[in-house]
Amino acid sequence: MRRYIIQRILISVATIFVVITLTFFLMHAIPGTPFNTGNANITEEALAAMQANYGLDQPLWKQYLTYLGNILHGNFGTSITYTNRSVTDIILQAFPVSMDLGLRALCFAVIAGILLGVGAALHHNKGLDRFSSIVAIIGISIPSFVLGTLLQYVFGLLLSGWFKEAFNTTFQLFPISRWESFRYTILPSFALGLGSIATITRLMRSSMLDVISQDYIKTAKSKGISNQAIIWKHEVRNALMPVVTVVGRMVGSICTGSFVIESLFAIPGLGKYYVNSVTARDYTLTMGLTVFYAIFVVATTLIVDILYCVIDPRIRLSGARK
Repeated sequence: MRRYIIQRILISVATIFVVITLTFFLMHAIPGTPFNTGNANITEEALAAMQANYGLDQPLWKQYLTYLGNILHGNFGTSITYTNRSVTDIILQAFPVSMDLGLRALCFAVIAGILLGVGAALHHNKGLDRFSSIVAIIGISIPSFVLGTLLQYVFGLLLSGWFKEAFNTTFQLFPISRWESFRYTILPSFALGLGSIATITRLMRSSMLDVISQDYIKTAKSKGISNQAIIWKHEVRNALMPVVTVVGRMVGSICTGSFVIESLFAIPGLGKYYVNSVTARDYTLTMGLTVFYAIFVVATTLIVDILYCVIDPRIRLSGARK
């Protein structure tokens, strides 16, 4: 197991290095500079001074080595668009909001997806199975911005308006924008998590159906083990293996920011800064956010691989034979 973990760590480090290198050279391959975007009247002297201030007047190889050294020290540089603000400060301010939203959506998706998947497999071709299929189809087919808009209209306007009239109050049951108390998190978390619910439900259902048909489940039933013990100790535990992998990859994509949901619900998360940096050709902010995203995704994938060894002893035995 130790050898397997070391191999995964080395692969993760190599992956991050490749991402840093590709991001740096691709960003510098884009025509133009971030200083003359939307400003055609800038003088050559002012342009040269700003490029020198950010080190963009140096040879590309020297900029690359400097950038690698700064990243090793945890310095992603200073944003060009947001004057006098470092990329690290922007990440520290916006990432907790995106992480909060993502974790809420992910917890909701994992709990609902596993329960729906288990129920659908245990009631195969019955009402609960058909209901889970409908939820999966809706979650996969409806884009998040459409779902978010529908939630804002139905729950934020219609239902909240009825609530205000019925109880003669100004209290809004489901706020449609901003990020303050728990009430503000319900609609965006559901809008962000429904697609993940659909994926987890379908995967858990198919995995459960495969496990249920295995011989060791029939053996456990023949020994007189209770149905509850068979379901939770044997069927669900073994069916969770592919779900753990998918959820691990979802953490990286959900918890690092969703521009659509964050913009729709006016949430000050990481997605807003990422898109603005690309539009403004903010080299340092775009590269910093991309590298941070890569590090986060690779780290979560590494943790999932290690958890795989803990959950399934066969991986440890396979690594030992190799």
